[in-house]
Amino acid sequence: MNLPAIKHRLVSGFSIAAVLFTVFFLMPDVAAPFILAALAAVMALEFYQLMTAAGIPNFDRYGVLGCVALVGVTWFAGWRTGHGADGAWDAVVLFLIVIGIFLRQFPQKDNPAPLQTIGGTLFGVLYIGLLWSFMGKLILFGRPAAFEGIYWPGRWLLLYAVFAAKFTDIGAYLIGCVLGRHKLIPRISPAKSWEGVFGGIVIGTLAGTLLVWGLEFSAYPLGRLGLTPLRAIPLGVFLSVCAVVGDLVESLFKRAAAVKDSGGIVPGMGGTLDVLDSILFTAPGVYLFLRLVA
Repeated sequence: MNLPAIKHRLVSGFSIAAVLFTVFFLMPDVAAPFILAALAAVMALEFYQLMTAAGIPNFDRYGVLGCVALVGVTWFAGWRTGHGADGAWDAVVLFLIVIGIFLRQFPQKDNPAPLQTIGGTLFGVLYIGLLWSFMGKLILFGRPAAFEGIYWPGRWLLLYAVFAAKFTDIGAYLIGCVLGRHKLIPRISPAKSWEGVFGGIVIGTLAGTLLVWGLEFSAYPLGRLGLTPLRAIPLGVFLSVCAVVGDLVESLFKRAAAVKDSGGIVPGMGGTLDVLDSILFTAPGVYLFLRLVA
């Protein structure tokens, strides 16, 4: 067990948690899109740096702008109509981004890889912009159009998605360090083990279910939105699997780019994308469950 590495992770983890909880409880709803857009921009920039390191050309500035636009427009569409955006504006923004990428490519005379450039840029918008936009949809889910103040049910849904992702990460890391014997996919992530994955699923599901159960005794039970403690169990398992997939996806990108981390902004953890990669997959999972199942 690498104790110094664990120490750095714990210090960074608790520091991030303190900042996020402060923002969570004090941030007015109107500030949310700006914070989400800023995080989307940083993650997109880190992603396009990975693409460049892997030798895949891309329009990084256009891709970052597209991610920010997708997150922002999705938020304001949901804010204006209430109950979260229904996806219509997502399609409009994505259409304009696709057309814009083609228009950006047309004037280039000396680009020997136009397909890779177009595909790489668009993939970044889908991977970061589209998936991250679900964070805004969660915050606004069930929110009346004329509501004023802090909409707490949306905040708790957001926290539930974060709990599912990060407790899965924490559980997988700790259980893997102690009990890990059988490698998961060594060519993608040599340190991950099957024991860690199953431990992460158990801990992530337990943490999310306890949060939902605890909120049943508060003024903002998530059962009103269709997320009951009983439903949180199978959903928690699904979200934990999504979190593992999200972590493996980013590991695959870093392996292709031959880098250890997506950035160095978080000591002991790497870049912003390294920290939030699993949430990119759990937030859509929670939202789609509420829309399609609950």
